Amino acid sequence: MERTFERRVFPLTDIQVRAANDDERRLHFTGRAVVYDQLSEDLGGWQEVIRPGAATRTLAGTPDVRFLINHDPNLLLARTRSGTLTLSEDSDGVLVDADMADVSYARDAAVSLERGDLSQMSFGFWVVSDSWSGNLHEVREFDFDGGDVSVVTYPAYTQTSAELRAMAKRHLAAETGYPLQRAKHRLNELELLSQL
Repeated sequence: MERTFERRVFPLTDIQVRAANDDERRLHFTGRAVVYDQLSEDLGGWQEVIRPGAATRTLAGTPDVRFLINHDPNLLLARTRSGTLTLSEDSDGVLVDADMADVSYARDAAVSLERGDLSQMSFGFWVVSDSWSGNLHEVREFDFDGGDVSVVTYPAYTQTSAELRAMAKRHLAAETGYPLQRAKHRLNELELLSQL
């Protein structure tokens, strides 16, 4: 059976961008590329849900995944093969952790993320195991190898959100405009990721 490459676009969750090392002039990005057990937007007369564990097998096989802007291969931010991109799975989906090089489009993306103009994410994948129930597509397993995770303009899953790491810290310190518990939770998750 021939497999078809697919992309799903949705708002980012748990995203942060911060200076990883001022001497090396890199930006550090963390976010959530895939959300589990969340209903997508209408994708043209049908909706989709990604089930927990859908990425377990592919992530165990150390796939070669690229981190892009709007799925454009000319705007490469990081890559698993080079060690600048790490993908991990938790009960809520797939987390992204990347060190972006000091290139103009990475700095531009960081500005757009900080402003909140760029606040969504997508992933490109191959469905391995799925089923349909009426207009609901249920994905039980997918393959990431050769695919991508991307920060994008338009979402398919609205349950996620995005902000810069520096932005979350400012809101946490000021305790205004951003729920304090949400900021603390996100910063704790980021600290746990950095210990892996």
